[in-house]
Amino acid sequence: MSVVNRRILITGSTGCIGTHTVDFLLSEGAGEVFGFNRSNPVGSEDKPGFNFIAGDLSDAQSIERALKEIEPTHVIHLGALQTPDCRDFPMKGLDINVLGTAYLFQACVQLNRPLERFVFASSSAVNGTRSLYGKDGVRPEDPYHPFNLYGYWKVAGEGMAQAFHQASGVSTVSLRLATTYGPGRDRGFTAAMTSAMKAVVKGEPFEVPYRGKEHYHFSLDVGAGFARAAIDPFSGSGVFNLLGQTYAIEDFISTISEEAVHFEFDEPKIKFSDDAEMSPFIYDLNDEATKEAFPRMPFTSLNEGVRQSLAYFSRLAGE
Repeated sequence: MSVVNRRILITGSTGCIGTHTVDFLLSEGAGEVFGFNRSNPVGSEDKPGFNFIAGDLSDAQSIERALKEIEPTHVIHLGALQTPDCRDFPMKGLDINVLGTAYLFQACVQLNRPLERFVFASSSAVNGTRSLYGKDGVRPEDPYHPFNLYGYWKVAGEGMAQAFHQASGVSTVSLRLATTYGPGRDRGFTAAMTSAMKAVVKGEPFEVPYRGKEHYHFSLDVGAGFARAAIDPFSGSGVFNLLGQTYAIEDFISTISEEAVHFEFDEPKIKFSDDAEMSPFIYDLNDEATKEAFPRMPFTSLNEGVRQSLAYFSRLAGE
């Protein structure tokens, strides 16, 4: 399919990952991009090639109407209720994360022409603790072992993507990610390192609420990764770990201090809170299969990602 004929629908396009995905696709001239959200993102009118469609993932009729209007050739499904909201509002999480995904696949089946690609945003929450897996890290084909409802709902989404491929022949990609950091990341329990960088820019102290290791993805890489999974060559149905790297939280804090010297900030004041417990999050995600399937996906080193993040937050503070 030619670029000019691509019509790419992105649910959750106003979120951190969605915003970066939209910007990457537009910068690549990948085609016409449509955002499906409950509210119109601020500044969207300044993005040529971007179109906003109002709707709600918990409303099957609004999804059906949007897809009939757009007739997308590609779908990137990022919209979801995140942790800890899923813990606090489980029925709302069920409506959005499971039923909303099912409604979206159902609407895709009813399109007048078949899709080229469907990309589903999954999560490392489908996996269990690191000790359950081998020395080469957590592979996409390793057993599921979610520790919360959010993880089970992502398992359901991956299953729906595979079933949709089997029934329709449309290529589907489920991308799992762990902890996103950097520009745009401002919500959720695992936003701690991003919040720490913001505190450094403001000259404020910050306490990290947990210890241990995390698998980190730079936010701009995540947006580009989902875009590449949608528009780069691929056939079949697959599950992949998004490119990233595991670090001890102490090492991330040290990297912030290293990169802060390039700016006129006060000495960073980051420490662990007195009641910080060990992080339950999965790390060491093996991305060998991802690099083979999508060789053009970008990866930014931690030092470079932290440096870009500090520069971004510094510019925001100046504005």
